[in-house]
Amino acid sequence: MKTISDLKIDEEAIVQKILAKEPVKGRLLSMGIVKGAKVKVVAHTLARQTWDILSNNTKVALREEEAHSIAVKGLHE
Repeated sequence: MKTISDLKIDEEAIVQKILAKEPVKGRLLSMGIVKGAKVKVVAHTLARQTWDILSNNTKVALREEEAHSIAVKGLHE
């Protein structure tokens, strides 16, 4: 299963499932990262410990464990 951490910069995908447990899952949902939402990776650190993504025109910074817990599907899959 592909996650946000597998995406390249400027790559877009659709959220398929949030694999995180509470309270992280609730935090992601409150930021608009929900099933069916389109996300785009804007940047990540060289060590790939944090990701900046756009979700519903909102820039969100994700930690490594959060990025690994969001299952996505590419737009053209």
